[in-house]
Amino acid sequence: MRSLTVVTILAGLTSPILAADLTPDMLQAMLAAQDAATVVQSLDNRPGADDPWAQVLTHMRAGEQDWLDLVPLLAPGTDAGTADALRMALSQALTHNPAGVLGLIPERYSASAICRDGASAAPVTAPVTGAVDFIDDALVAVAAILDPALMPARNACIQALGAARIAALI
Repeated sequence: MRSLTVVTILAGLTSPILAADLTPDMLQAMLAAQDAATVVQSLDNRPGADDPWAQVLTHMRAGEQDWLDLVPLLAPGTDAGTADALRMALSQALTHNPAGVLGLIPERYSASAICRDGASAAPVTAPVTGAVDFIDDALVAVAAILDPALMPARNACIQALGAARIAALI
């Protein structure tokens, strides 16, 4: 049954990817069959409402762990634009799944890249207060993580978020 699923997914690689149909398992099968750069490029080839890369980022922004688990596989295949979008999505995921994001530090990203730089580009409703509100929410979420294995990343992220908060207020 599994081989039939993989064959079906691989057959679909020759046709356009529909964003609504993409699942973490499908993406993992694509990454098993092709290098990460080819997969990311195929996902990021259609800007607009049916943009598969945008849908991947939406799931990651929401902190969905099965999508965050794909970051180490996808990140090596990103270019400047897709890497920046991925980093911003991870920053926004801090408020939803801080442990999942902290687990990617320092293996894939620095705390500064996710917690400081990403926080400065967080979705905001007002230039200063929106950014500060987001950073405060991220600080609370990250500070609540008490897993000893994540403490170094947690502490570095708290420091970076504090610096981002100061920068937002200046």
